[in-house]
Amino acid sequence: MSTTTASPDEDAPLSADAVVIRCGDRIVKGCLESPRWNAADDAVRNSLWETCDLFRIRKLGSNAIEEVPASEISAVFFVNDFHGDPDRNTVRFHAEEPVLPGIWVQVQFPNGEVIEGIVENSLRFLVDPGFFLRPTDPGGNNKLIYVMKSALAEHHVLGLTKL
Repeated sequence: MSTTTASPDEDAPLSADAVVIRCGDRIVKGCLESPRWNAADDAVRNSLWETCDLFRIRKLGSNAIEEVPASEISAVFFVNDFHGDPDRNTVRFHAEEPVLPGIWVQVQFPNGEVIEGIVENSLRFLVDPGFFLRPTDPGGNNKLIYVMKSALAEHHVLGLTKL
């Protein structure tokens, strides 16, 4: 654990490793402390080789590290900022967004939140305990979401996209 890293500030510009972790009704904000999962692109690339059983997060506003078992997590949101817009409707057609190859899905969490995005068209989507969802909303706050299947109320395949 590095204690020289400045603590994340809610209003400071964020790096690629800013995350919001939802654990049921509890939310933890900060930066992941994992050499393989600390940035969105690294997380996707490294998930091909291993899943993450324990998430270490440097909590927002402090140097405290919290370890959260994957079994307690609903989702890990890689975000642009910690504010977001709770009133934003992310389920809609985005005509100007480039088409990403993969499976277009809609997921619903027990709290009623619904998110649409693209998942990789691979066996990993079926067999792993969680999957990466690339949100289709170009103006949204989420860059990437790691969704635990056990935390979903519903999920639907909406279509298949290809380039």
